[in-house]
Formats: sequence, C-alpha cells, structure tokens
Amino acid sequence: MLFFFGINSFCQQKSVEAKQKSIKKFYLQLGTAATGSNGTTIDIGVQAIIKNKWTAAISYQLIQIDPKNLPGNYERGVTYLLFFPVYDDMPSNDMGVFSLTLGKYFKAGRKTWFTTEAGLSHVSGQKMKFTSQPVITELFYVPSNYSFQKDDKTGFGGMLKADFNWAFLPYVGFGAGAFANLNSVQSAVGFEVKFLFGHLNTKRKP
Repeated sequence: MLFFFGINSFCQQKSVEAKQKSIKKFYLQLGTAATGSNGTTIDIGVQAIIKNKWTAAISYQLIQIDPKNLPGNYERGVTYLLFFPVYDDMPSNDMGVFSLTLGKYFKAGRKTWFTTEAGLSHVSGQKMKFTSQPVITELFYVPSNYSFQKDDKTGFGGMLKADFNWAFLPYVGFGAGAFANLNSVQSAVGFEVKFLFGHLNTKRKP
C-alpha cells in the first residue's frame, strides 16, 4: 500500500515539474497605446512563453478612435460660458477587441526578450452616419455643422503584434511594441507601452 502511495506521489511531483518546465514565463500585461486617427487604447491580457520557443496570449483592448468616415470639414459644437468656449466632444468609434494570438519567442538576454504574434479577433464597435446640417446659432450655443447617428456593429479580424520586453525585477517588467488589428468594423494600427506582472523567470542558470 505504501509502495503504491509512493509511486503516485512521485508521478504527481514529476507531472508538476514537467508543467513548470514547459511554461517558462507567465504574466499579466497592462498597456496603453496611441493609434492613427487620434486613437487611444487600454489593453489587458495574459501571455505564456512555452518551452522557450512559442507564445500564447489572450487579450482585450478598448479602443477609442475617430470614425473612418469623419468628414474633413467637421466642426464641433461650442457653448459659451462667460465668454469662454466649451467645445463638444469629438464623435468617436468606441471598440472592444478580444484576441487570441500565438507566436514566437526570441531570447535577447537573461532579462530581455522579443515576441511576435498573430491571431484572430472579435470586434464590437459602431458604424456612424454623418449628415450635413445648417448651423443655427442659439443664445450661448453654436451647434456642429453635422449631425450623426451611431449603429452597433460587430465583426472579426486579425491581430499582429511585435514586442520587446524587459524584466527589471523578478516579477515586474516593461514592454513596448507595435500592433495592427485589421477588421471589418475599423482597423487600428498603433504603438503600445505596457507593464508586466508575473513569473518572468530571470534566474541565473546553475
């Protein structure tokens, strides 16, 4: 009985050790980015480095970006408060992008590495319709020269990413890179900076 218990414990220990060896790094990513069309993003995700070769990641981005069909002569409405102008917000396409990516890992040093990734995305956002309108000035308000209507839209696309990462502490790091999300709602390309938190595996080899 003790013999079989010992065999079972030994096998479980080996299984855990094998799993730990297969996943070299595992960390949470929190990032922000600037994109074309005056866009900004907030990004959260998790990434794993598997067997010093491959990467696998799940991420979610919130993207706020000018609509792709924004008229070139669009003018915001403005309210005058004690002779100080307060402008209306610009219309924006607010997108949510959920992505699954796989890629390659390239070790640059004990604390630095590169990753390249590609994968699929599900995108939710808006399709916007702009209509020219006469500007009729009110007492303290001058409206925009366009009215607009938002309709919800979803679609699929592809995500491409390339990052440089640096673990300045054993469990905290910094990353920077570029991404491109090409989709049927509105594509976005940008440069991202992010913080990393987790198992970054910066120990020296014995």
